[in-house]
Amino acid sequence: MGQLAFGIGLLVAIVVLAITHRLWAPAMGHGGASTWRIAKITVAEARRRRVVQAVVVLVLLILLSMTVFSYLNPREQARMIISGGLSAITVFGILLAIFVAAFLIPQELETRTVYAVLSKPVRRFEFVLGKYLGALIILAAIMTIMTVVLVAVLLVMDHFVPDLTYSTFEPNLANVVFAAVMSYFAVAVLSAYIVLISTVSSTAMTVIASFIIWAIGSLQSQIHDLAAGAETVSTKWFFTMFYWLVPPLENFDFRHEVSNFMQVSYKAGIDAAGVGILYIIVVLLVASVFFNDRQV
Repeated sequence: MGQLAFGIGLLVAIVVLAITHRLWAPAMGHGGASTWRIAKITVAEARRRRVVQAVVVLVLLILLSMTVFSYLNPREQARMIISGGLSAITVFGILLAIFVAAFLIPQELETRTVYAVLSKPVRRFEFVLGKYLGALIILAAIMTIMTVVLVAVLLVMDHFVPDLTYSTFEPNLANVVFAAVMSYFAVAVLSAYIVLISTVSSTAMTVIASFIIWAIGSLQSQIHDLAAGAETVSTKWFFTMFYWLVPPLENFDFRHEVSNFMQVSYKAGIDAAGVGILYIIVVLLVASVFFNDRQV
């Protein structure tokens, strides 16, 4: 299924690239500098928002508070810290993506600063891409900090927890970091969809739609089963449409395997990342088309 999804996604990406070449092709020569300037401005704006800073502090406190589970045996304590830590990184990373990316374009339109930007030699494709890259940078920095704190907590607990003969702490840090990286890929894919929605909708509607996409993307296997077991053709096509249009965010979730010390399939993660990148390319190109047609 992963190879089929990648093949279909690659074909769709090529078709969309060909259709929208008039948007991005002229920007290939000079678009990098403009896109990067917009990304840096976006990062600076996000850093000034106190809600982002408050969420980061909250997550760090949650991660540090997990060291209090001293009544558990070492292996259960490791499982609890890994599961809780990765869940905090994933959930708060997605929440930050929603409340950062959802304000990127609508806020520019409401404050009318977009007019000053677009009056310069900046194409709309560059503007959309710059906003998205800025969101990715700030989210990468935040999720990296959270991952480093989680790894530090595991290292400290591994050093101080008594090494009992029947149970040891022994966290697999490589798998923990891998699961955190895959969570970032999920955030990156969802952020692309948020940017797409924000080009045609208000901030409130963008936030609501983002939560819906998050919910549907986390239940893709159930939606696939519903499509397979549908009794009517219309119902089957309805669930199939959701299955292919909404990103499979559950494919990026390795929390269960890592926290229960199970074997982790790195190949499955690479396949999911490849499909996610194709989703991002297609969605951002569609977002550029929508924003290009918008009266600004």
